[in-house]
Amino acid sequence: MTDLLLPRHLEIFQSHLEHSDVFLMIRYGADHNITAASKTFIEQIPERTLPAGENVDRYLADPDGRDCSLLSSSVNELPVSFTVKVRPTDRTYLCTLYDDDGSYVLLGDLIAESEDEAVQRMSLMTNELASLTLELRKRNADLEQANETIRELTRVDPLTDLANRRHFAEVLDTALTFAHRHEHPLSLISMDLDGFKFINDTHGHDAGDEVLISVANILRESCRNEDFPVRLGGEEFLVLLPNTVVDEAFTLAERLREKLLNASMGKGLSITASLGVTQLLENDNYFNFMKRADMALYEAKSGGRNKTVVRMTNDPHM
Repeated sequence: MTDLLLPRHLEIFQSHLEHSDVFLMIRYGADHNITAASKTFIEQIPERTLPAGENVDRYLADPDGRDCSLLSSSVNELPVSFTVKVRPTDRTYLCTLYDDDGSYVLLGDLIAESEDEAVQRMSLMTNELASLTLELRKRNADLEQANETIRELTRVDPLTDLANRRHFAEVLDTALTFAHRHEHPLSLISMDLDGFKFINDTHGHDAGDEVLISVANILRESCRNEDFPVRLGGEEFLVLLPNTVVDEAFTLAERLREKLLNASMGKGLSITASLGVTQLLENDNYFNFMKRADMALYEAKSGGRNKTVVRMTNDPHM
């Protein structure tokens, strides 16, 4: 049976459909102009010959006589089943519309030789159901898109377009599990902008926002694709570094510090940053890992700022 699906048999299959006295088959393009049709269809139309180039809507209608809107269904909504009536014979067919690489193929079975009230009602209900199904698909697609937008908004800082605290918490949980399970290194950089409150108070929050955006751009430019830069809130940033040992993390932190030191933030402003660096230890959990990075950052701030400190213990006396 699977051989029937091979390309060399498709011409035979199409030829059979075109000459069948039982099956309705119409092929038409994206412009709705007919390119091929079965004998069943051709014998019901006035021309009695293939109406190549004629619009399919001229020959087919809903069972109530109106134009069949389902003939113009979007390709991504196919296949879809509905009922059509061939003009002018009024024969009614239960059809399925398929996508054919941007064109359409309509296949149908005869369900009544003439109009019958019960068949008419059933046909109208079938088409109404098909229309509602397509509308439901579209609404579901729109809803999924809206939900995805909402999910993205809850995970991204709106000012800098970096990941936010909530997204970081999700990613860190996964990263910790993976690093512990596979014994891969995982490092973290915690960064705080020095004197940022002075910029806001002196130059205004618009200037402060420009500084934050510039810092975010420097983070993105300096990180690898697998690194995960985050705006934690205010002037605090993080960079999660998978498969990175602490010495490599320190090198990146120093590179970031120097770039910020030498960067122009607009309106003649400049900024420095203090950074804390640590690497995941064997028994670390979320809290220990984050706390150690914060401790390293605090040492950098209290030790004069504009520096990078590495810390590999949570013991405050070491």
